[in-house]
Amino acid sequence: MLQTIGLVASILVLGVYGAGMTLESMAAQVVHRVNPSGSHVTYDQLRKFLNVNYDRDNNGCVSYAEFSSVWTAIYHDSLDVATKFVTNMDMDHDGCLDDIEVLVNGVRNNQHLKIDYPLGVHDFAVVLEVYHPTATGTASSPDPGVVG
Repeated sequence: MLQTIGLVASILVLGVYGAGMTLESMAAQVVHRVNPSGSHVTYDQLRKFLNVNYDRDNNGCVSYAEFSSVWTAIYHDSLDVATKFVTNMDMDHDGCLDDIEVLVNGVRNNQHLKIDYPLGVHDFAVVLEVYHPTATGTASSPDPGVVG
């Protein structure tokens, strides 16, 4: 009985906190998935990866449901954390994560970077830190206004 309670508690904790993954380890996995042969990715590679792997209905918009289902399956965040994460990245709060938001969010939070600048794991972890709810507990988009 005590072992069962411990197992259930472990599963709940792992689900809430991304299976114990740090943002740096999540960033390393993202960089590797986007560019398996390299240690860096560009925003253009990230944008294309997002469209190919997250935009399930190919409508140019990654919905909260699309993002959350893929993110939770790969990175083991809870559905609640994944939904908060995509909500934080959605700058115009239209329920859709589109290309421009991905690019603007990345550049806005890494002023020294350019769109074609290769991002290493640490750089990508900085982007995650701004939006991932477990990083600050209260992450939100820096500009809730319309992008474009």
